[in-house]
Amino acid sequence: VDVTNSLPGMSIVGLPDNAVSEARERVHSAIKNSGYTFPTGKVIVNLAPADIRKEGTNYDLPIAVGILKEQGIDIPDDNNTAFLGELSLDGNLRKVNGILPLVSGLKENGITTVFVPEENAREAALVKDMVILGVKHLADIAGHYTENPIKPTVIDINEYLARNANTDFSHDFKDVKGQVKAKKALEIAAAGGHNILMSGSPGSGKTLMAKCLASILPPLELKEALELTKIYSVSGLLSPDEPLMTKRPYRSVHHTASSNSIIGGGSNPKPGEITLAHRGVLFLDEMTEFKPEILEGLRQPLEDKDITIVRMGRTYTYPADFMLVGAMNPCKCGYYPDRSRCNCSEQDIKRYIGKISMPLWDRFDMCIKTDEIGYEQIRCSSDNGNVPDSESMKQAVMRARFAQLKRFNGMNIKYNSQMSTGDMKRFCRLGEEEEKLIKRIFAKKRLTARGYSKILKTARTIADIDGNVNITTANISEAFYYRGIPEVTIH
Repeated sequence: VDVTNSLPGMSIVGLPDNAVSEARERVHSAIKNSGYTFPTGKVIVNLAPADIRKEGTNYDLPIAVGILKEQGIDIPDDNNTAFLGELSLDGNLRKVNGILPLVSGLKENGITTVFVPEENAREAALVKDMVILGVKHLADIAGHYTENPIKPTVIDINEYLARNANTDFSHDFKDVKGQVKAKKALEIAAAGGHNILMSGSPGSGKTLMAKCLASILPPLELKEALELTKIYSVSGLLSPDEPLMTKRPYRSVHHTASSNSIIGGGSNPKPGEITLAHRGVLFLDEMTEFKPEILEGLRQPLEDKDITIVRMGRTYTYPADFMLVGAMNPCKCGYYPDRSRCNCSEQDIKRYIGKISMPLWDRFDMCIKTDEIGYEQIRCSSDNGNVPDSESMKQAVMRARFAQLKRFNGMNIKYNSQMSTGDMKRFCRLGEEEEKLIKRIFAKKRLTARGYSKILKTARTIADIDGNVNITTANISEAFYYRGIPEVTIH
């Protein structure tokens, strides 16, 4: 910031967007209403480097501090201190988005102390070895260096994560009537991070089971929690009362959603639903109703675990390591193959199923059919011990999770579904009988290379749940059973 003896005015240069340019009015009023005198000369604010577009309201506070220093306010020169925040007209500081990644970036650039809005202080304190000072009002900064020092905000991350781990879920698998095989499939999917598609008649419980899935997912690790918190902070979805994400995200998207809202992007690029579902679940109900370009747009993120978007000559890469859960009806009316209720022709059914392309089908590790629920099952009490509930299913998930943590210790992968070809050669070794079985399956069902690897990875997860060191023929048979991709010809 530079103040010269010239005609009064204030200019912000360095490629600012509208929000940054409007800081002129906010800063001017905030300084006057905080009891300070605004310079009578020309104020020039330079945001370097000048070729990178500046966005948002984070620059209000540092601009105001720079002007106050030029006016002789005692704020020491310190290359290790940074200021972030939006100013109200009365000088109060307002919450801004993206504080956690901003403070992390400042730390990497040698900054040790950061002044932030008080509402952002707990979030910023998640960055280790940083002095975080939460500020209510612009005048508090000058006061900090004189008679009223601000007390740093401190959070014990591990203690916070353990204390706030969410174990209270609104949906439990014990409330799902029947569907024993579908529940088992979802248990395997949660244990190994496998993509799964459910197909069945309306009212068979597909949506309810997808909602119950959140109750059996493994708890977040600290690294994953911080990663998710950064994403939700940038997106403006982080609550000031909950500075750290403590449970895996479950994102349910309506089929009318736009491509940008799901994949990410826009004129001012923002993460989409696939990034908000990072380390968690993305649920697409009525999957065949989604636009083809959206469904096909999922293929690359499902393989690469991230999404790269190019806008106005700049490249943005967002993480997208999510578990895809889909639900669909077997035909337009939903009742095929019950011909007493379904009047869809074979061509209609083929056209309906064909809305999901074979390359996308191939990216599902598991495709299962849900059964129709009869009256006796609906009226049956769920209190008997034969009904799997979320607690017992989560125990099986955690059993497999611990086996994977041990297996992949020191590696960049966490789940069986993330294994590369080299990892599969190392961790999915087959005996002679198992090799013969999967060879027969490959030849009979004309599997693709991806389909083969999906079966093997699923079998590895089933073996982990069963406590098997090696994959057995039973594990392979079960994995193949769950891979119910429809045939091209419908009978």
